[in-house]
Amino acid sequence: IISQVLTIEITEFRKRAKQIEQAQDAPSKLQLDLLRQYPAKSSDEQHKIRTQSETKSISIIAAILDQSSSSSALSDPAHKLALDYLSVELAIRDREQLVQVLCHHSPDLVTTSIRELVNVYDPIIRALHKAVDLGSGVTDLQSFLDDLIALSQIDKAKGTKVPTIQDFVHMLEKHQGSSHRFIHQALKNGKELSEWYHQYANHAVEQYKQRNESSSQGQSGGTAAGDFTPRLNNLVASLTEDERSNVLTQLDRHAAFLAALAQKSKKCMDATVRASLTSEDQKLQHDEVKGSPGMFLLKWQHFIDTTATTPRPVQDEKAKDTTSADAEKKEISGEETAGTVRPPDVHEVLRLLGPGFREELVKLVDARKGDQPH
Repeated sequence: IISQVLTIEITEFRKRAKQIEQAQDAPSKLQLDLLRQYPAKSSDEQHKIRTQSETKSISIIAAILDQSSSSSALSDPAHKLALDYLSVELAIRDREQLVQVLCHHSPDLVTTSIRELVNVYDPIIRALHKAVDLGSGVTDLQSFLDDLIALSQIDKAKGTKVPTIQDFVHMLEKHQGSSHRFIHQALKNGKELSEWYHQYANHAVEQYKQRNESSSQGQSGGTAAGDFTPRLNNLVASLTEDERSNVLTQLDRHAAFLAALAQKSKKCMDATVRASLTSEDQKLQHDEVKGSPGMFLLKWQHFIDTTATTPRPVQDEKAKDTTSADAEKKEISGEETAGTVRPPDVHEVLRLLGPGFREELVKLVDARKGDQPH
């Protein structure tokens, strides 16, 4: 199944590549050959070319063609087609490698992993099958997926609007009853399932248990790193006075950023919940919910906004798109800019503490392995 699905996608991408090759403004055959060879280059070679693109502020296309003695001159239409061609070739390469690793690897690790996974969960699957009417459960799941797909599809030609948070909230409320019925049947008819889940939950919580109570002394608000606190303190103490001052300043800014992020996420969630209980969905959606609840989504959006992209022109001063240019790094202390919380620069923290932090993690993992029963 994996091979067939990915092969179909590869075929479609190759059709697109053929269209570009035959386009009126297409790059020359030699230039297309160079672009086709790029995905097969080693990681070091690709990194070298990307670095050249960044340092010289030139397009990745120009950087690739510069590796050859042939002319790298391209018109704007040809450059646009070259970017599309490179994107297609990279997509083909990705899928070919996925097929190779997942479907043709020897030994067959995927099949073995699936069998082991099924064997582990076999008692749970059998108990669930006895406790719950799986037929109605699957029907409810199919109905939910149908609604989710229909809501998520955006057809610009038909003028379909982009779904809002409230649209997804209403969809979840619509299917809430079927979820409750499934859980009720599992708990009522599968006492063993309930007991297994309690054991799992207790075991998971124990993994976060702080074994050394003195580790958090002097900390407020539960912000200590538990048993790892002394290790972190030692890392910071090993820095020079100037380095320590710089690191602590950046950490204070980052802490303020996380606090502001949590506050914004809570504000969005509160507004979303209130909107689901009132008839003012659209008003609250636009007036109060500027963004999505969840710290992860806010961070992810920032990563997208600040991701460097190759410029459309052959050469440009900044290798960023317009969105990234507007979201350039700013030294802030967690304040909101245009409704968006942006993180401060913490490169010095990573540079000075990163290597030692990784070493401490390795030591901790090795120590935990030694404590495990054989």
